[in-house]
Amino acid sequence: GIKNRSAAAIQISAEQILREAADRQEAHVPEPVLKIHDAEEYQSHLRDRRKRFEDNIRYRREHIGNWVKYARFEEENKEYERARSVMERSLEVEHRSSELWLRYAEFEMRNEFINHARNVFDRAVQILPRVDFLW
Repeated sequence: GIKNRSAAAIQISAEQILREAADRQEAHVPEPVLKIHDAEEYQSHLRDRRKRFEDNIRYRREHIGNWVKYARFEEENKEYERARSVMERSLEVEHRSSELWLRYAEFEMRNEFINHARNVFDRAVQILPRVDFLW
């Protein structure tokens, strides 16, 4: 475990961390608008898109962008548990990626799952003790 439990000399708020991360984020390019006529068609669309994301991941598991885009897709469809599951899977592949941890925490914050976000930060700090922007 961590020996030194005392507060760091410099305390940075999660809000500050997220604001800095947002500044570094690339522009989000929206998908072309798709006309979907009923629930069945919608579910079919989601299945097709998921299959494409899963194929991309099988092809390049270590490519962080594939995971982030997949999670973002689930988030945009209000499939928060699925988005969380994608992020957890990404961390099984690249648990030392500070970017993945940050994107995960940002997702939780954006959707106001504050306790989840705090939990993600806590886990990240245990695994990445020297990464400045997580402190």
